Amino acid sequence: MSKIDKLHAELFDPQEKTRTKAVRELARIGPAAAKAIETALRDEEQSIRRLAAAALGNYAVPESVKALLPILGDADLEVRRAAAWALKKIGVPAIELLISALHSSDTNVRAMAAFVLGEIGNKWALDPLIYNLGDRHPIVREQAATALSKLGEPYAIDFLVDALADTESTVRAAAAEGLKRFGDQAVNALNTMLQDPDWLQRVNALSAMGKLGSDLFLDKVIQALNDPHKSVRQEAVEVLGIWKDPTAILALVESLEDPEHEVRAVAALSLGELGDLQALESLVKASEDRNFEVRAYVAAALGEMNAEKSVWTLIRMVDDFNEDVRVQAVFSLGKLRHPRAVTPLLMALRDENEQVRGYAADALGNIADISAAQGLIDVLGSPNEDLAGLAYSALVRLGKEAEPALKSATQHPDPDARRRVNELLDRLYASDIKRPATGPLPVIGQVLKRITGRLPELEDY
Repeated sequence: MSKIDKLHAELFDPQEKTRTKAVRELARIGPAAAKAIETALRDEEQSIRRLAAAALGNYAVPESVKALLPILGDADLEVRRAAAWALKKIGVPAIELLISALHSSDTNVRAMAAFVLGEIGNKWALDPLIYNLGDRHPIVREQAATALSKLGEPYAIDFLVDALADTESTVRAAAAEGLKRFGDQAVNALNTMLQDPDWLQRVNALSAMGKLGSDLFLDKVIQALNDPHKSVRQEAVEVLGIWKDPTAILALVESLEDPEHEVRAVAALSLGELGDLQALESLVKASEDRNFEVRAYVAAALGEMNAEKSVWTLIRMVDDFNEDVRVQAVFSLGKLRHPRAVTPLLMALRDENEQVRGYAADALGNIADISAAQGLIDVLGSPNEDLAGLAYSALVRLGKEAEPALKSATQHPDPDARRRVNELLDRLYASDIKRPATGPLPVIGQVLKRITGRLPELEDY
């Protein structure tokens, strides 16, 4: 029996140490032992599978490709990486089977095959990788986008631009990084795309530019604010908000006068993202815009600008006839935490809209002014459990300074209010609760969130 045959037999030994030693011995023999080592790719121990894949990579024997491909789907990441490295070492002879593996039923195999094809960098993989940008699994799409950028073929640029609209952020990020690798070629392609007669193509170009950065496209995006189609202008103002480039402030201020309210609304939001007080006067003026969506986004922007004039404008907007504007105004006042907002927020606790009342309660908790205690106590008896919970949370944030008001409310005529007042008093006595110095405590039973580009929402409210 030859040494290779003897060591091959030991790969079936029940002892892990014996099998590990056999793989190491086979690895020292060289390419002649490749076939025997392939057996160890199916071992139950991941460390042995990884050793076997690494050994085959050192040999770079083309005949090992068929055995290595299934290992790209191994349950262990390190084994998959070792197999990928081995196939990369084999190089061009592995390409045909790697392209076939892009259609495997195993997600990991498809993803790792795309990765290796990118590492090998052969243009024959171009079309198959483009096809995998439409794969059902995001990890495959991500690896396909990364691989396409490594191939360096300008033909892939348009497809990477399309991938910037993918539903998964990881895929969008990979596509953006891929486009950056093309440098001037990608820049020129997007600049050309921005001149396309199809307005949707111009929107896509702007979206791509937004992900690649203001240093490359700032002037082009600002020019797009004069595009004849409103969707293009809207995309342009949104991109400027994402970049937060202060040199775009004047252009965004001018967009507050756009004839289309959608553009004006997003321009206001983008100015809020920049948070520069240079835009304050223009936003105050826009707070009286004829369109309620614009006014709502102005209220959102003012919440990002900590200035006396922001507070007074938002206080006025709490009385807006549109409920969406009132919702955003009270939300922004809660962010600014100015004591002058307490009285109008207490009045907002009686607003006809439940979201306005909920945000007003939470805002009063953020401001944590003791003068709000009685108004919040009255809300504890609300039949709306969520609203009562927000008032409860706000009172918790007032801390022990609310104790006198709570004690005087122990005989409150509403039984639910009395119960919650007593619960709060018990809580105050049970622990040394003080008004927080910075930031609100978590809202009990509710999560407040603000999504860029949308009005704030009380989740599950």
